[in-house]
Amino acid sequence: MHCSTPSSHCLRAHRAPRTTQTARILHRLLFGAGAALLACAPVAAPSGEVAIAVGALPDRPGYAQVVRGVTLAVARLNADGDIIFRVALPADSAASVVGVAAAHRADPRVIGVVGHPESGATQVAIPVYANVGSGGRDAVVAISPTASSPQLSGISPWFFRVAPSDAAGARDVARYAWDTLRVGIAAVVYRNDAYGRDWAGAFTDAWTARGGTVLIRDPYLAGQTDWSVYAAHVAREDPDIVLFPGDTEDAVPFLRALRAAGARATFIGGDGTEGLAGMPEFAGARYVTFFHAEAATGAEAQRFLTDWAATHREPPDGFAAMAYDAALAIGTAWRTAPEKTRAGLRVALESLALEGAGGRVAFAPGTHDVIGRSVVVRTVPASDRPAP
Repeated sequence: MHCSTPSSHCLRAHRAPRTTQTARILHRLLFGAGAALLACAPVAAPSGEVAIAVGALPDRPGYAQVVRGVTLAVARLNADGDIIFRVALPADSAASVVGVAAAHRADPRVIGVVGHPESGATQVAIPVYANVGSGGRDAVVAISPTASSPQLSGISPWFFRVAPSDAAGARDVARYAWDTLRVGIAAVVYRNDAYGRDWAGAFTDAWTARGGTVLIRDPYLAGQTDWSVYAAHVAREDPDIVLFPGDTEDAVPFLRALRAAGARATFIGGDGTEGLAGMPEFAGARYVTFFHAEAATGAEAQRFLTDWAATHREPPDGFAAMAYDAALAIGTAWRTAPEKTRAGLRVALESLALEGAGGRVAFAPGTHDVIGRSVVVRTVPASDRPAP
C-alpha cells in the first residue's frame, strides 16, 4: 500500500492522540482534559521543525504508553535545543500496519519512527519503511521499542531496536537462575510460536552450557491447553524452575494449575508476562521486563522518572521507557547528523552512544541490535508494595 499524501497527525509535546469519543477518553488519561490536538497540513517541514512518528495501531496493547514515552522524549528534546520536534501519530482512519507505515514514510516532516512494538507488526512494516519497492527512495528509519524476535537482527539497514532480543533475554534469565537462584534443574513450557520457540531454544542452549539440566520442554497452544496436564507433569518431575515464554493470559491459569498440583518450582515468565506484576495472588512468581523503575539508577533514568511523575500517577512500564529511549535516540542523532536527511539520520544512529531511561543506547554494527542491555527479572509482590 502506498499513500500519495501524508495522513498522520502531528502533536506538540503533551497533546492528545485522537479526536474520536474513545480517543477523548484516552486523551484525558494521557495528557489532561485541557490538551488539544494539533492537526498538521501535509507540507514540507519548515526549517528547524521535524516530527518523530509513533508507528503502532491505536487499538494495540501498549499504544497509550508508547505515545506517552515518545511525548515525554520530545518534550525533553525541545528543552535542550533550537530544533523543534513534534510527535506524529497514526491517522484516525488507520486500520493496518502497512497503512500506518506508508503514511509516515510519505510525510516529509517525519524523520524517524518509534515502532512498531510487536515483532510481527514490525516484520510487516519494515519493507514499507525501507521502501524496498522503490529501491529505498524516501526510506525512513524505524526504531522499535519492544520488538524482540531474533529474526529482526540485521533485517534492514533502516531498522534499529532498543530492547534486547528474545535470544539475549533468554540468556539473561539463564544467568539469573544459575547465579542468583543457584539452581540447576529446569522445565520449559513455551508457547508454540516463533516467540516461544526462540526463548526455549536460547534458554536451553545457555542453561546446558552452564551445566544445567532441562527435564521438560513442553510446547502449548494458546487457548487450547489443559493446564492441569502440564502442571501435573511439572509437579511429577519436580524441577527447580519452570521457564514460561508465553503471555499473562496463559500464565494465570498455568500458575493456578501448578499450585493445585503441588508443584514447587519457581515460575519465571518471559517478557509477555509482565501483567503478573499487579496480581498478588501469584506472589513469589518471577517475570521478565525491559524496564522497572526501581532498577533504573542512571541520571537519565532519574530524569525520565521525575518528568513522568509530574504528568502521570502510575509508574511507567517497558513500553513507555523503551519508546522514550527510541525517540530520544532519533532526536539526538538528528541533532548530531552532519546531513539533515533521513539517510543522514540513519548513518548518525549507527555511531550513536547515549544514556536513556533503560540504560546505554548504542547499536551493533550490521544487526542494529542494542548493545549491552539486559532484561530485568522481577518478583510479584504479596501486596501493592514494591517487590524486592
